[in-house]
Amino acid sequence: MVFLIKMRVVILTCYPEMFPGSLGYSVIGNALKNKKFSLKIVNLHNFGIDKRGSVDDEPFGGGPGMVIRPDVIEKALNSITFKTDNYCKIFLTPSGQKLSQAKLNNLSKYDEMLILCGRFEGVDQRAIEILDFQEISIGDYVLSGGEIAAQVLVEGCIRLIPGVLGQPQSLLEESFSNNLLEYPHYTRPQTWEDIQGNKHEVPDVLTSGNHEKIDKWRKEKSVEKTKELRPDLYKKEI
Repeated sequence: MVFLIKMRVVILTCYPEMFPGSLGYSVIGNALKNKKFSLKIVNLHNFGIDKRGSVDDEPFGGGPGMVIRPDVIEKALNSITFKTDNYCKIFLTPSGQKLSQAKLNNLSKYDEMLILCGRFEGVDQRAIEILDFQEISIGDYVLSGGEIAAQVLVEGCIRLIPGVLGQPQSLLEESFSNNLLEYPHYTRPQTWEDIQGNKHEVPDVLTSGNHEKIDKWRKEKSVEKTKELRPDLYKKEI
């Protein structure tokens, strides 16, 4: 079988209506339309334990909230047929490994990606371990569910697929492509007069036409910005 689509993405969710969401717009939306990747949404409620499609139950040991059952996850997962051996299974959770640009680069090389979106208090740990999900977090904060996080992760991967971005060179200059944040950007008007009448100019070096000086300025500003906003990254760079 020839695998024509660059990446097949399968989402397991309690709220299928939340997709494609942001993935249906701009360059990622165009990539979906042009079949750079495919998106299959699986409703966990279709595999619920009763006529209502219930997917969760009370946590053992007590505590607030409800937990998604492992048997529901297993049934949903077994409904998916992977078309290649080059696939990954991801569970999005605040307690997972923090997502990074390097991690996105690795994930973008898979042919197929299955993402489990948690809800309520989370997912039974047995499902995560036995069904071999890798746990990933998009940051040190808590959301109501994994759907928004899934869109973040998918967009981060899809834009790395060759042919998705119009200017691939931009990938090399973006924040986190190394240990530095990206330099500041400017565009027209060259002189911007705000509503108070104050005039703000574009840095002269950017209109000089001297690309060597521009590159040097951008590197300096990148280092400066990283040192101020992300000293943790700056320490890695030096």
